[in-house]
Amino acid sequence: MKIIIIGLGLIGGSIAKTLSSAQDFEILAFDSDQNTIKNALENQSIQGSLHSLDDLGNAEYEDSVVIIATPPSATDEILKSLDFLFNSSVTITDTTSTKNSINKILQEFNFPKNFIFSHPVAGSHLSGEKNSVADLFNGKSTILSYHDSVASQHVDRVTNLWSTLGSNITVLDAELHDQIFAYSSHLPHVAAYALLNTLKGLEQDDLSDFSGGGLGEFLRLASSSPRMWADIFSMNEKNIAIAIDDLMKSLGILKEKIRKDPQSLQTFLGELKDFKESNY
Repeated sequence: MKIIIIGLGLIGGSIAKTLSSAQDFEILAFDSDQNTIKNALENQSIQGSLHSLDDLGNAEYEDSVVIIATPPSATDEILKSLDFLFNSSVTITDTTSTKNSINKILQEFNFPKNFIFSHPVAGSHLSGEKNSVADLFNGKSTILSYHDSVASQHVDRVTNLWSTLGSNITVLDAELHDQIFAYSSHLPHVAAYALLNTLKGLEQDDLSDFSGGGLGEFLRLASSSPRMWADIFSMNEKNIAIAIDDLMKSLGILKEKIRKDPQSLQTFLGELKDFKESNY
């Protein structure tokens, strides 16, 4: 089966490197950066490339799987450009962590039967094909979502794809997906950027000399791609805004306990520690 990866960044490149050792797949790629394509050909993670996405309409790509592995805003534009593949034998999936905008596009086309939402919960603060690694998805979760109109053969293909990549697969409603990840993934990044902005405002150049490893580890989240996270924040704005409001309420509670009630504060912190150790 042909696997066509659109976007050979960290995620797309890692998919290619992992699948390149599998006998059942021919891995092809499309990327606007020809150096990226060249590197992937040289390290043999792909067997070839496409000159244009329009080529996917050719008969040789029937019954293939197309993976759009680009930042969210680019994914939207690419998906719109692939409307000629909707309801065809080609299976289409994505890798983004927010689904609302894609869902709106699919709605415009009456929910094509061959698109499956995918979200591999794996990655790094590093980006680009040069930082991609084989087995990035091994043992990690991948969330799938799809509409009732989707044909079972397309679900089976995408399920098999992520199983081959070593993922543990969970099926989740697309709207619920965005609500959950607003808290579990997007809010921690919001908090990291907000904390970094606070530290920046202190104008203390040597602050890092007086911080432990925990600060650097937390702020590592802010080393991720600004383009990608600006997209995610904007596209999941409603859910993230609610999550930020909830965080601000919790900060207010903590602030009051720090200011007024040391004994209650210790109990509160202990309860949170127990909750963390039981759940995370």
